[in-house]
Amino acid sequence: MDYSPTHNQLLIRSMKNKSRDYNIDIIIKGTICILIPSVFKGLEISLSDSTDSKKDLYKEYALKATRDYRIFSIKNSDGKAYFVNAMCFGVYQNKLEILETSIGRYDMDNLGENVLWFAD
Repeated sequence: MDYSPTHNQLLIRSMKNKSRDYNIDIIIKGTICILIPSVFKGLEISLSDSTDSKKDLYKEYALKATRDYRIFSIKNSDGKAYFVNAMCFGVYQNKLEILETSIGRYDMDNLGENVLWFAD
């Protein structure tokens, strides 16, 4: 995991391993609030719904759901939900080295294959 406050970008990376020779990077841009652990086992990202049970959480952390900002729910393999308030995210497959970040860069075309981009 990596975060750049100057670029408001968060990186969540699943490293290369024996079953695949590439990283899976989730780059979250326009990040204004991060409520997640530093390690995940399994990961599912969706838009958070504003149910009554979450309204206190949204209010406590001043999370914004506007035309530009979304509240993303990030669930681990146990179904526990965490939240990131941001503008958009992309999923990339790349072969960057362990200490080489993919955030705050201007060479996005060189980051590998863009698998998904969400910016509704």
